[in-house]
Amino acid sequence: MDKIKLTCFFTLLSIQFLFGKGPDSTLPPTEIEEVVVTAPGENPMPTTHTTQSIEVKESERKGITSVPNAIRRMAGADIKDYGGIGGLKTISVRSLGAKHTTVTYDGIALSDCQSGQIDLGRFSLEQLSQIRLSIGEDDNILHTARHYASPSVLELQSASPDYTDKDYNAQGKLKAGSFGMINPFASFDHKIGKANWLKVSADYLRADGQYPYTLKNGNIKTEEERKHTAIESGHAEINGKFYLSPRTQLTAKNYYFTSDRELPGQVILNNAKENQETTQDQNFFTQLQLRTDWERTTLLFNGKFNWAACRYYDVGRQYPNGEVNYNYFQREWYGNSTIRYKANKHFSFAQAFDYTFNSYNFNAYTCVYPKRHTLQDALSGKYENRWLTTTATLLGSYFKNEVETGEKPKDQKRISPACAVAVRPFPFDLYFRASYKDIFRMPTFNELYFNQIGVKNLNPERSKQYNVGATYQVHSEKAIKSFTLSADGYYNEVKDKIVVIPRMIFWSFINMGYVETTGIDVMSQCEVKSSTRTSVLLSAKYAYQKAVDKTDKASALYGDQIPYTPLHSGNGSLAFENPYLNISYNLNVVGKRYCLPQNKKENRVAPYAEHGITAYKQVKFKHFETKLRGDILNLTDKQYEVVKWYPMPRRSYQASVEFIF
Repeated sequence: MDKIKLTCFFTLLSIQFLFGKGPDSTLPPTEIEEVVVTAPGENPMPTTHTTQSIEVKESERKGITSVPNAIRRMAGADIKDYGGIGGLKTISVRSLGAKHTTVTYDGIALSDCQSGQIDLGRFSLEQLSQIRLSIGEDDNILHTARHYASPSVLELQSASPDYTDKDYNAQGKLKAGSFGMINPFASFDHKIGKANWLKVSADYLRADGQYPYTLKNGNIKTEEERKHTAIESGHAEINGKFYLSPRTQLTAKNYYFTSDRELPGQVILNNAKENQETTQDQNFFTQLQLRTDWERTTLLFNGKFNWAACRYYDVGRQYPNGEVNYNYFQREWYGNSTIRYKANKHFSFAQAFDYTFNSYNFNAYTCVYPKRHTLQDALSGKYENRWLTTTATLLGSYFKNEVETGEKPKDQKRISPACAVAVRPFPFDLYFRASYKDIFRMPTFNELYFNQIGVKNLNPERSKQYNVGATYQVHSEKAIKSFTLSADGYYNEVKDKIVVIPRMIFWSFINMGYVETTGIDVMSQCEVKSSTRTSVLLSAKYAYQKAVDKTDKASALYGDQIPYTPLHSGNGSLAFENPYLNISYNLNVVGKRYCLPQNKKENRVAPYAEHGITAYKQVKFKHFETKLRGDILNLTDKQYEVVKWYPMPRRSYQASVEFIF
């Protein structure tokens, strides 16, 4: 791994020396991002999709402490959290599950061919500038084909340096908190020539994670402490942007993550045995993006190599030798080319072609050493004017499976259409939108190959997504600086849902489910200038999700809410900013859920309300600035569970100091 990291680092440097020949050799390109510029009094084009974004620089104002915590503030998005600082944290959008959401980092998808879900706890806020969630058909057609292959896309955008008054930036931050948490972060970037730059950043986290909880046994309550919960992890990145010509830019990213975690296991009554499971994870990827802009045509090329390893260890009498030691490895090679052509100021077209090669193996006799070739081709069209925007996409996908031993699963191919329209019928910022998307999810390698004998020819999960919504916005220089209100109603259906069937020795996966979801998402945000030196920011969201099993009318499960999907949920925040000490309060409310498909009392997961408070202050000096922050999490000391039998931490504290040079 060290050789891989060094090779990628020196590759970046060699690119700079080849193309960054001096301060006068390059200029920034004429077009960088999809930005609509409007004159005073004019309105931007209406957008066709439901989108929410959080600027990381505003995280203090909303009391946001981590990437998963930020995503909880988005309507329609839920986080499945297995507890503790190092617990697995995955996203589910509109009850479809983590495997139906594509997570991108700087425009290129993150991947896990083994499980199909991304652990969002691996990413730090300090590395990011924006977190954006798009649901449905995106009206920006300059994307990879992978971007169109999911009902929703979570975009993580790296922070770009600002060289307004200097040629370098340095940042150092130290965060500490309850349960032995220490989390330092450092970054340094430097401008090279007139427009190029290179940035190096890293963070480290350790915690023992032994938080208290209350164990209930009828009327008896005992105070216990979560055991076997330690974590140690590190994360480093090398990012660079190089202008190869006035019209062409190259963006590069190298990422490395490593962790060593103890898994605390479930809290089960009358089970005093301490869990012995541990997992060690490593992930490295390198990616490049090349973009060239002409007057009407844009070319985009993306390339990526991803490598991940996981070592799982456990002891117990249930294992033949008293212990189990599994090592999993996965690799991915990915390439993309996208061309967009603007025929005139109203019509534009794009075609994106992606190729992905995945391989996977683990040290068990059941491993068949699977491989998968994926071809995806997306053809998109867009029409826009001052009051109307409409898009349509046709995605073709082909999946070819290979194994070294035994019979391989059948290959798959699908055509997936999507369309969307948005209108602004009045001369102010009131938008109406509607969209339809037909998409599917391929079975993961775990679902096809793990812990079973023989081959399961699983069909992809097929989903259809319908959405109607409206957004109203106001921006002014008066007391109410900004106000936004957005509401969406949606209907989803999932066919051939993949479910796991537990067996005595080997588990199996089959297609048997059909789920219908009806929901409403409502979001609102308002910023009020209360005086010349003070302001108040309010934000709130509400989500209603009725996701029910419609597989078999004769089944006891028919009409029951699917696991871990609350019927009602919401959150809000209130921030008061002033010259002395800024204060923000946040609230997260989640209704009752069920941990298993049958909605009966013993499967019920109790509702909860979590409160938090943040105090923050920024002090500027002559040559640097300092940010001070303190957080009280779970202010009311509420004991609750996001996942059944995994109690979350009660009241805890965090404090941080940050220096920016």
